[in-house]
Amino acid sequence: MTKNEINQFIEKMEEIGDIWEPSDVERVYGNKTLDEAISDRMGDMKYMADIIGKVLNRS
Repeated sequence: MTKNEINQFIEKMEEIGDIWEPSDVERVYGNKTLDEAISDRMGDMKYMADIIGKVLNRS
């Protein structure tokens, strides 16, 4: 990803409360496209939200 795309990724993730540093984005997603990185991370966030929901709904 370019530096501009890294910044776009950071802005998009901040909208959902997922805070990233540029160096972390480059390390984790540097070889992916912006769309691939966003799709991958959104999938991770959905997976984590599902787990949290299951834990909170235990009675």
